Amino acid sequence: MLEFIKLNLSSIVVVLLFGIGLLFLYKRNKKEFVKQVVLSLVVQAEKALGGGTGELKYAMVVEELYKALPLILTMLISKKELDNMIEGSVQYLKDYLKKDKDLLGYEDEYRRVNFASEL
Repeated sequence: MLEFIKLNLSSIVVVLLFGIGLLFLYKRNKKEFVKQVVLSLVVQAEKALGGGTGELKYAMVVEELYKALPLILTMLISKKELDNMIEGSVQYLKDYLKKDKDLLGYEDEYRRVNFASEL
């Protein structure tokens, strides 16, 4: 086995780099989709749990996100990236609600995202 690795080291490195590159491109192209899903889940959590329940809403969003996304995306997105996406969505929602709007226009928002076409 060690002899095989020594003889084919350059090929193995090229295949690994190619695979890592593909994963990076896949992740990069799906980030906007994940942001849309996170925003939709933040809206649903706000509607379901209301104000003053930040930790519960965060847990709900994370749980539903891991259920909705394919395993490959959940493995490629770090906890810090996920936290940043959730915070960005929460801030967007706060800014939206400051404009004297409500969440009635977001009814069934999560159903508007077509998961199958994005994957």
